[in-house]
Amino acid sequence: MRNLRTIISTVLLSVLFSIPAGAQEYFMHTVTQGQGLYSISRMYGVTEDDIIKLNPGSEKVIRTGQELRIPNRKQPASGKFHTVQKGETLYRLAVQNRISVKELCDANPGLSAENFKIGQVITIPAPSDEDPLASTIENAGESAPQEIRTDIRTIQSDTATFKTTHVVKRRETIFRICRNYGITQEEFLKANPEYKYNKLKQGVVVKIPFSQKETAQRKQRINEAQNRMQSIPDSTLFFMNETQTEEVTDGVITAALILPFSLDDSASTMQKQMIEFYQGMLLALDKLKDEDISVNLKVFDSQADGTSLQPLIESGKLDDADIIFGPRWTNQITEMARWSTAHQVPLVLPMNAGADDVFNNPYVFQLNTPQSYFNQEIYNHFLEQFPNPNVIIMDADEFRRNEFIDGLKTVMADHGIPYSTLDIDTAYQELMDTLAPDKQNIMIINSSSSGPLNTLLPVLQLITRTKAPEIETHLFGYPEYQIYAQDHLDELYEVDTWFYSWFYTNNMLKESVDFNALFRRSFSRQMLVSYPSFASYGYDTGYYFLKGIATYGKDFENHLNEIKTDPVQMGFKFERVNNWGGFINRKVFFVHFSNEYKVEKIDFDK
Repeated sequence: MRNLRTIISTVLLSVLFSIPAGAQEYFMHTVTQGQGLYSISRMYGVTEDDIIKLNPGSEKVIRTGQELRIPNRKQPASGKFHTVQKGETLYRLAVQNRISVKELCDANPGLSAENFKIGQVITIPAPSDEDPLASTIENAGESAPQEIRTDIRTIQSDTATFKTTHVVKRRETIFRICRNYGITQEEFLKANPEYKYNKLKQGVVVKIPFSQKETAQRKQRINEAQNRMQSIPDSTLFFMNETQTEEVTDGVITAALILPFSLDDSASTMQKQMIEFYQGMLLALDKLKDEDISVNLKVFDSQADGTSLQPLIESGKLDDADIIFGPRWTNQITEMARWSTAHQVPLVLPMNAGADDVFNNPYVFQLNTPQSYFNQEIYNHFLEQFPNPNVIIMDADEFRRNEFIDGLKTVMADHGIPYSTLDIDTAYQELMDTLAPDKQNIMIINSSSSGPLNTLLPVLQLITRTKAPEIETHLFGYPEYQIYAQDHLDELYEVDTWFYSWFYTNNMLKESVDFNALFRRSFSRQMLVSYPSFASYGYDTGYYFLKGIATYGKDFENHLNEIKTDPVQMGFKFERVNNWGGFINRKVFFVHFSNEYKVEKIDFDK
């Protein structure tokens, strides 16, 4: 391929773009669904204030599709951020930045032919010494289409200074050789200047040049091949440079679970929760075994917050792992995130919602998702469930959910949905006066605390009992409502309560009843009462990921929403946070305590 590298280096000169001398002060980011200032700032290693300074008003609200200026002060560990511009292609970006297309794709695992478009922000790795196109074709190997390999051979012929050689026969003259090969004597002597004054001798080897006509035809073919190479479609380049993944070769999945099991000597509540998560995962392994899926689970105690996992990493005990579950503590997550990148192993984070590694590590799966990503899912489901709402926001002073309520107000304003705001202590009649007979009247407290709910429930009960039958009323709330249901179940039923949550289980649901019975048989005790249930959490998480790896091998991340499970408590709807980062779970359920005294768990994605 050495000749190819030399040739392509020359070809590239004609398509290189000019690069500005100074670094750009900012680049543009297009807000995607669910992104907030927090998540965007973490993606690019800047502060929220940095973004607000360049985008006045963004501290109040940002909308999907909005463009934000992002300060260009901090770059990725190796390379730079870049917003795709009009007319840019994978090929041109590779050429401009002296990298192969494979290097560009590897740095942006979330990038595809479908989403490579104007406005996308990507990371561009540091330039290498390789020729971009040569490296691209070499990496592609047999996956490069035949027509591209043909064009490469055509371009390679550009280095040939003569067409062939000829061994002089007895009494053969220059005239006869030229006539046989269709070239002129001038062309022959230019290629063989030593015979301008010397006679040919039998057995010597002479060069046969291209004729003038052949040279013109050859130049045209090479130019056409070069033009075709420069206009290779992005879809073809993506196909040529798809990462080839390996299956689990021996039929056994090796998983590691890293959680703090021995936090202190008194068996704390957190320790019991970690143990139940582990026990739930063991039940998932039993179910997988019934499906002929073998899992070797290695369990490690990560101990207290601040403890380093470096000794475990250096021991080599994780080196054969196909997937890691945990750890819990932030410093340990950073250590394991570096390891997962180096070994290209999925790292599933079930506990920590504040870890920023998901924004810059393509192997991280974060289950406990930042609230901003859930909010947009909730708003979409809200509009689907209540197509004709009249929203009444009840204002309380304690533990306000400002981010959720402010986002909901923006969505309602965008959709022309009427809403009003009343104090939580508003009298019965004043609240009655806000009800619309032709609407779905929905009361939402701006706090998830139990105090405001205790204040509002008696008033809503009175409204439910005295309102006209045709007036529709509902209470809409938060995941904490499943905790409060222990003390207010009848009231929540009566006022027809809805709430969102990324997890929910209830002893009146069949899957929960069956799982509780399985847990009692297996461990001879009842599960802890907690929200979420850690045994169910471990079961759902372990079964989903291990089933995915068993079904799709290391390519399972391309089939995340095709993995079929029957979860007890939670669901999975994974999306990449950006083109170079990992995955977050955006699955949200609505739970309905109906005035018919029934419980419904509504999955909008089925």
